[in-house]
Amino acid sequence: MKKFLKFLKSIIFIAIVIFGIIELNSLFMRKSLSKPWDMGNKIGGFFNEAEDYNAMFFGSSHTYCSFEPLVIYENTGVKSYVLGSQKQPLQVTASYVKEALRIKNPSVIFVDIQSSIYKIQEDSSVVNSYSDYLPMSKNKLEMILKKVPKEFKAMSILPLISYHSRWDELKYEDYNFDKTSYKDYLKGYVLLKGQSKDFRENIFEDEDNYLNSITSFDEKNYLKENLKAFDEIIDLANRNGVKLYFVKTPVYDYNLYKKNINTIEKYLEKRDATFIDFNKFYDEIKLTKDDFYDPHHLNVQGAEKFNLFFIDYMKKEGIFQENLANDKAWQENIKIYDINKS
Repeated sequence: MKKFLKFLKSIIFIAIVIFGIIELNSLFMRKSLSKPWDMGNKIGGFFNEAEDYNAMFFGSSHTYCSFEPLVIYENTGVKSYVLGSQKQPLQVTASYVKEALRIKNPSVIFVDIQSSIYKIQEDSSVVNSYSDYLPMSKNKLEMILKKVPKEFKAMSILPLISYHSRWDELKYEDYNFDKTSYKDYLKGYVLLKGQSKDFRENIFEDEDNYLNSITSFDEKNYLKENLKAFDEIIDLANRNGVKLYFVKTPVYDYNLYKKNINTIEKYLEKRDATFIDFNKFYDEIKLTKDDFYDPHHLNVQGAEKFNLFFIDYMKKEGIFQENLANDKAWQENIKIYDINKS
């Protein structure tokens, strides 16, 4: 009996410790609620959504600054969501696709190849961005064990390790936050207005490192990991009966990436995967420098131009069909979007 009580006390103690760690993780973790980069709402909000989606978009910031689910819905009645994070490695994108297909049933998914055409230097901010708001699951644990850099694995499991120094930054929202309140009316899209100061004034900071990251895209191990990630995404789509498109969304500095894109395109052709480089339709979309927030991302003006072209393109592909856009909640979101974009 004494042994049983001792065992029971040990179990209760361990449970209390685990509960305490979970609560401290929730307390210290950055909630990322400040717009337009409110990734807590955008990633966490997806996992709070009860409704299903006809289409989904995956990738890095190039994805969430390009695809506008509300514009797509208004013009087609097709419901969609953008699930991405800043500088998201392609192998992590594969894990995001896997998690989304586990809980949702899209008929088509789009994956931007940006992360494969330059070498990402993962730091804690990149890892926090894709790891913090992804709910714990078998898939997330596999992602951490197999794909997160060794030095960041511990903080991916216990964000408290990364955020323990936030004592003096804690706000009311930290103490009273409920993860179920994460919600994004833009359905994952990041609305950027105008242009960044540096881009407007033609200032390019850290240019040497940026150019080096582009020329280093085909380093043996890095390229190998990305090609493996393409294979994983293709396999996931096939096993789930989902139509898959790899895409490259418009960028202002396209010429720097053109050779790299061609390399990836050839590999995707060998895999019989569909790839569309929307930079080849620059003139048809009628994009100018004014349509970009910076060299890499569309602003809302450019995103609307791109999405209208994208919608027509997908209609011709037979992917988007005309449906009634009569969901009142989505209609209200469109009204808010129309106000906020101006």
